[in-house]
Amino acid sequence: MKHFISFVIILSSCCCLSCAKGQAGVTENGNIAKEEITTTADSTPYTRFDVPKGYKRVETNTGSFAEYLRTMPLKPRGTDLRYYNGTIKSEHYDGGVADLDFGYQSTNQCADAVIFLRALYLWQQKRYNEIHFNFTNGFRADYSRWANGDRIVVNTKTWHCSWAHKKGKDYGYPTFRKYLDIVFNYAGTLSLEKELTLVTDNKIEIGDVLINGGSPGHTVIVVDKAVSTTDPTDAVYLLAQSFMPAQEIEIFNKWFHINPSEKYFESPSWVFKGNYHRRFANE
Repeated sequence: MKHFISFVIILSSCCCLSCAKGQAGVTENGNIAKEEITTTADSTPYTRFDVPKGYKRVETNTGSFAEYLRTMPLKPRGTDLRYYNGTIKSEHYDGGVADLDFGYQSTNQCADAVIFLRALYLWQQKRYNEIHFNFTNGFRADYSRWANGDRIVVNTKTWHCSWAHKKGKDYGYPTFRKYLDIVFNYAGTLSLEKELTLVTDNKIEIGDVLINGGSPGHTVIVVDKAVSTTDPTDAVYLLAQSFMPAQEIEIFNKWFHINPSEKYFESPSWVFKGNYHRRFANE
């Protein structure tokens, strides 16, 4: 369970559970380390999931968050989708399982998956000052402070959070990942929803987030987009998520039509209602 005891329900707003880590190692960029790295024809969402007939993928800018999401590394086709503790959620999963350093701890749930993807992208781009997330109690956790040696101190009686200087400067991946671990402990869909910008024009882009903050709550992220070759207003989207109990990041093997103006969207795991369409700043 996440921290904050009685406050945990508010805190971890995304239907949660879990524990333990079992990774084979991580590269300097946060991807899973392998003895031999190869690129196959279906090792990313872009190459694995064919668009529906009559649609074409939208273009993305080099180095953009959109490009990052649609080219994130996937485990081989047919890989089992697993919970944080190694048990199988879905054998020979027909979607995609992200080959990233996520899904091996009890705190790796839905909001955490969205936070992880955004933070890892910014970290790889060295946009360190843009990496910050709020805890459910409103405390802002800035990665730049963490990387410069400050650490977050939580009073478990009052849940008051403060900074204390304890370490030397370090922008390396292990220190970055420890920063994310504490964010995962104390952030959730309630806090993430408040941080994201409400989108009102009904134009969904790659990197946008569908979210209902609450306890429980849920969130998914758009990782690819295609539009009709005859009607550019007709678009379909690929979605990724983690869930409860904590699990690896999965990409559904389905292109979804989504109309935020309807205030209702049914995903395989959650029914989103109200103003659920949000976006990260600077996107």
